[in-house]
Amino acid sequence: MMNNDNAITTETLLYGYIAENAHSSRMSVSVNKLFKANGVNAMMIPMNIRPDDVGFTISQMRGSKLNGAMIASEYQEEALGLIDEASDEVKTQGVCDFIRIIEGKLFGEIITQKALEKYADTFDEEIAMNAMSHYFYDLITGENL
Repeated sequence: MMNNDNAITTETLLYGYIAENAHSSRMSVSVNKLFKANGVNAMMIPMNIRPDDVGFTISQMRGSKLNGAMIASEYQEEALGLIDEASDEVKTQGVCDFIRIIEGKLFGEIITQKALEKYADTFDEEIAMNAMSHYFYDLITGENL
């Protein structure tokens, strides 16, 4: 269970949000609000990554404390060439917007399309942001899938 002071413990699931301007995006804030409201011991950390550092950053995730990362649109095509395994959707579409780290391997997935299909008619405003936040929460917690 997440504590009220947002502290990260050794049990906290950590996810990055890799984007050139991750700190200006509301993605991490939205996802973290969902985690906290639902008592989920997980946190998404915005990671501002320059274009010339994205390859190094993603490839080094294998040995990091992260459980995975969402990849912003500007880096999704490059991420495809850095993962160890890809879902069928990733292979078909040629981009990767989410990476899971399992036993030191990078598994690429596409969750944006699934999020919009599942939640597009649920929200009046900021449809994409709300859909992604809620789908990511579902993915991490195993709820409503």
